[in-house]
Amino acid sequence: MTLDYRTDEKRVKQEIRWLQRHPEYWNRLAPRMQRYLPYILEEVEARDLPTELALLPVIESALDPYAFSSYGASGLWQFMQPTAKQYGLTITQGYDARRDVVASTAAALDFLQDLHRRFDDWPLALAAYNAGGGRVASALRKSRSEDFFKLRLPRETRSYVPRLLAVSAIVADPAQYGVDLPAIDNLDPLIVLELPGAFDVGVVAQLLALESTQIYEFNPALKRPRWSTEESLQLILPRNWEGPGDNLPDARDAVTAALARLNELPEDQRVAWRTVIVQSGDTVSEIAQANGLSSRALRTLNNLRSDVLQIGQRLQVPASAVNSRPATPGTFRYTVRPGDSLWRIAKQQDTTVSKLVALNKIGPNELLRVGQVLTVPSANGAVVYADAPPNKIRKIQYRVRRGDSLSRIAQRFKVSVGDIVRWNDLQPKRYLQPGQGLTLYVDVIGG
Repeated sequence: MTLDYRTDEKRVKQEIRWLQRHPEYWNRLAPRMQRYLPYILEEVEARDLPTELALLPVIESALDPYAFSSYGASGLWQFMQPTAKQYGLTITQGYDARRDVVASTAAALDFLQDLHRRFDDWPLALAAYNAGGGRVASALRKSRSEDFFKLRLPRETRSYVPRLLAVSAIVADPAQYGVDLPAIDNLDPLIVLELPGAFDVGVVAQLLALESTQIYEFNPALKRPRWSTEESLQLILPRNWEGPGDNLPDARDAVTAALARLNELPEDQRVAWRTVIVQSGDTVSEIAQANGLSSRALRTLNNLRSDVLQIGQRLQVPASAVNSRPATPGTFRYTVRPGDSLWRIAKQQDTTVSKLVALNKIGPNELLRVGQVLTVPSANGAVVYADAPPNKIRKIQYRVRRGDSLSRIAQRFKVSVGDIVRWNDLQPKRYLQPGQGLTLYVDVIGG
C-alpha cells in the first residue's frame, strides 16, 4: 500500500468518521470481500500497482456485481457501456462482461493504468475514473495547482477519492482508528476455465453436480441460461468444487476434472437452447408454433411483456423442440446423458420410476442409451427446459434530465410507464421537471 491517504484533509476525516460510526458497513461487505478481494488483489499485485486499487470496487459497487447506477453504469467496477466496449468488454443480450469479475477487473486496471500515464498522479487518475479524463484535465487547466484537493470538480468526485483514501487508511491500520475489520482469508475462491464450446447452464450444472443457482452466483455476467460461442465461454467455479464423489487435493485437479466431464459430453447434448432471430413479419404465435411451444411459453421463456417483436431481436427456444413434437402438457423432454438411469432421473426430477415407465412405455429395468429422449413429468405441471438467471431487481434514484419523458425513461430502463407512475405516485399527463427525483426498480439481468 503506497498512497498518501491525506488524513489531514477535512473530506478524508469526514469519511473516516463515518466509517468509524458504522461498523455494520464492514460486516455487510464481508461475504463479498471474501469472494472477490483476494482475486482482485492478486491481479493488482501482478501489475505492481498500488494495492489500494483493489479496494476501489468497494467504493464503486460495494463489491456487488449486479450494482447498477441511474447513469447506466454496471458491475463491480461500474463501467459505462462506451468505456466498457473501448476496453474490450462484451455486452450482448446474453452476456455482460461488466459483471464478470475476471474480464472487468482486467479492463478496469487497464483503464486505471492509462489514466495514470495521462495524469502521472494516482488521486487525479482516480478522479478521472469517476468524472472522466476530460473533466479532470479541464479542472487542471483552470487551476494553478495539480493537487486533487484544490481542484474544482463535481461534488460526487470530491467525495469519491477521499472515500477510497479513508477506506485504505483504515484497512492499512484498523487499530489506529478503532475499527474491527472482518477476517478475510487471502485465498482466491475462484476457479476459471474455458468451456470447450457452447453449453446450457442446466447441462453444466448436472455434469458438475452443482445447482444452477450456484452457476449464476459465480457467473453473474450470464443473462441467459447458456454460454454461446458468440460471447465468452468462460466458466467460473467456486474453488471448493470437488465434483461428485471426487477427491481433488487442489484447484488444478478440480479444473482437470471439470474439463474432462465437459469434454466427454457429445456436442449435440451440450445445448438445450438455440437462438431464433426475429425477421420481418414474424409473430410470437408463428415462432412458438414453429418451435413446438405455446405463445405463453415463448413469452415466459424470453421475459416478453407483450407480443410486440423487433426485427433482429433474439429469442431463446428449447433445442429439443426443433423437428419434434412438443412435450405433453405438464411434461418436458429430457435427453439421456452419460451415467443416467431411470432411478437417477426420477430422483433428480422429483418424480418416480413408475411414472417414467408409464409415460415412455419402457420396462422398469431397461438400460438407457446416451442421447435417448424421455418424457418427464414436471413438478409444477409447467413445461420446463432450463433454469433462467434469478431476477435481480435494484432500486435506483433517477434525476430527471432536460428532454426526458416518462416513455423515454421507461425505454431506457426497460420498465413500463405504468410502473414509473405507480412507484412515484405521478399524474401521467403532467410533464416531468428537470431535477425531479424518481424511484425506479430495474431488472439488472436484462439491463
